[in-house]
Amino acid sequence: MAQATPTHGRVAAWLANHTDTPANRAVALAVGADVVGFGGGQPAAELYPLEALERAFSRAILEDGVKVLPYGASEGLPALREIVAERLGRRGIHIGADNVLITTGSMQGLHLVGRVLLDHGDTIVTEAPTFMGALGSWEHQQPRYLSIPVDDHGMVVDRLEDELRRAERPPKFVYLLPTFQNPSGVSLSLERRKHLLELADEHDLIIVEDDPYGEFWFDEGSEPVPPLRSLPGADERVIYLGTFSKILAPGMRLAYAVATPRLLNLLVRAKRGLDFHTDTLGQQGVVRLVRDGDFDFEAHVAAGRNAYRKRRDAMLDALETTFANDISWTRPAGGFFLWVDLPAGVSGDEVAKAALAEGVMVFAGGMFYPNGDGASIRFG
Repeated sequence: MAQATPTHGRVAAWLANHTDTPANRAVALAVGADVVGFGGGQPAAELYPLEALERAFSRAILEDGVKVLPYGASEGLPALREIVAERLGRRGIHIGADNVLITTGSMQGLHLVGRVLLDHGDTIVTEAPTFMGALGSWEHQQPRYLSIPVDDHGMVVDRLEDELRRAERPPKFVYLLPTFQNPSGVSLSLERRKHLLELADEHDLIIVEDDPYGEFWFDEGSEPVPPLRSLPGADERVIYLGTFSKILAPGMRLAYAVATPRLLNLLVRAKRGLDFHTDTLGQQGVVRLVRDGDFDFEAHVAAGRNAYRKRRDAMLDALETTFANDISWTRPAGGFFLWVDLPAGVSGDEVAKAALAEGVMVFAGGMFYPNGDGASIRFG
C-alpha cells in the first residue's frame, strides 16, 4: 500500500508555512462561546428589524422572485446600487450607480482590493493598530506592512510622510478606517485627511477607506468628519468600502465598494472568479426594505446611534469606576470600539485570558498589529 502524502505537502505555501492569523484565533474564541462578548464588532441583536425584514423578503420572493432568483449581474442589482449612491450622496460622496459594486460583505471588498492591487510581497500601509480581519484577507499575497501609529486624532500622517520619503519601493496602497476606527475608536482629523490625500497624490498612492461605522456618531447634532472619499481630490485616489452589516444584521453579508469605473471594472473581474455575484435575493430584500413605506430606514439608523451611545456611556462609566489611575482609554465619539492602554509590564494576553476565565471576552492588543506589538486590550 502506498504511503499517504502529508496534507501540508499539497497545500499552498502561504497556508503551510505560516501560523494561524489573529482573525482566525479571534473567531475561534467567539464562536459558540457562552461569554459576555466585548471582543468583536457585533451589532446589537435587539436592533435587528425582524418584522420589516420578514415583510421585505416575503415581497422580494413573491413579487420579484422570477427576476432576482436567476443569475444576476456581478456588479449587483441596479436598484441597490442606486440606493447606495443616493445614501452616500447625503454624506458628501457624490457618485453614480456605475461607481458602486455590491460585495458579499466588506471582507470580500478587502479581498478584491488585494487581488486587484497586490503582487506577492508588496507593501501595504496600515494604521497601528488596525482591523485584524483585513490582515487575514490579504494573507495569501504575503505582503509587507508599513505600520503607522495612531493617536487621539487618528493615523499620524506626518510619520507616514517621513516613511514614504525614506521608502525604497512605494507601497501599493494605504488602508485605514478613518472614522471611529476598529479597534481604537478614534477618528482621523480633517486636517490629517487632507494631508493624506496630498501625500497620495504626491506618491501616486491608492487609499482604501474602510467605513463600516461612519453613520454611528454619538454627539447630538454633530456628524463626524466627512469621509475621505467626499473631499476634493479623492475621486481618483480613494476606494471606499461600506456595509449594511452593521446597520441591519451581519449575517446578511451585504456590502459595497465605490471606485472609479476603471478600478471598479477590475474589482468586478476579480469578483467573477470568487462568487460571480452577491446573493440577489438578499439584495432585493434590502431594496424592498429601504423602499418600504411602512419602515423608516433612517429612523432605524438613528435608533442604532442612540443605543450604541448608551452602551459607550455605560462602558466609560464602568472604566472610571473600576480602573486605576495608571490605565487610560479612548473616548470614542461613535462606532463600536474602545481601546484600553495597560500599564507597563501588564500583558494584554494575560488580561484577556483572565477575563475569559470570568466569562468575559476581550481581545489582546497584539492581535491588531501587523508586525506584532501592543500590550493593550480592546472592548467592542
